[in-house]
Amino acid sequence: MWIAMMALSASLIFMMEMVGNRAVMPAAFFYGAAAGPTALLLAIHDRTRIGDSVPGTTLVGMFLFGGGVALLLGGYFDALLISEKDNPTILRVGWIEEAAKFVPLLAVALTGAHLTKPAGVALGLSCATGFAIMESMSYAWKSIRHDSAVEAGMVLFMRGLTTPFSHLAWTGLVCAVAFGVWQTRRRVVLTSAVTAAFAAAAVLHSLNDGLLILDLPGGVKLFFPVVAAVSYWLFHRATRDLEKATLSETAPSSA
Repeated sequence: MWIAMMALSASLIFMMEMVGNRAVMPAAFFYGAAAGPTALLLAIHDRTRIGDSVPGTTLVGMFLFGGGVALLLGGYFDALLISEKDNPTILRVGWIEEAAKFVPLLAVALTGAHLTKPAGVALGLSCATGFAIMESMSYAWKSIRHDSAVEAGMVLFMRGLTTPFSHLAWTGLVCAVAFGVWQTRRRVVLTSAVTAAFAAAAVLHSLNDGLLILDLPGGVKLFFPVVAAVSYWLFHRATRDLEKATLSETAPSSA
């Protein structure tokens, strides 16, 4: 899935450069931005089957509107609280955007609907995917130089490699812990575990962006893949029980 979508994005960009047809630019950016998140969603569903825990229309709604609301809130408070992208205020980004992504999920949880861990993780990944795709498309759009989309294609390629281990992993981690607690308590409640999960996601998010954007020594920037690896490891660890539940449901009966 990742290779096919990236290849289609690259082909559309190549065609634009060859014949000058800019009408397909949004499609090229969408396929490139969606490649990594979509591939990870498929991999996670194959491992856990969490996509079956929520109606498809609800997942699509969270992708379209949850991701859009998160981008709206995140974009507003980023502009308000981060003065310049290349100064230390960028380290606020994790606290802003992780909170923004959690708002639509909290709104659903407060209704009492889908208050289970599999459903929460599925909804969280849908919201994060919508947010990540739209954010990647905006970065690609800003990187257009002299009507050439080649640099935008490189931005999409790099973000296609990194977003599955960033936005999806961070939001998935918070939802795995929060909805796991709420499923047990049968209500939305703030606990130390939920707070710790959110803080971990926010810190990792801020470190991720700081390492990418701030003017740091080259050796320090090498910690970027470490942050990505830790992010995904924490998410995978928080969702291991979902995989075990799937295996127990599909195992043949011994009777």
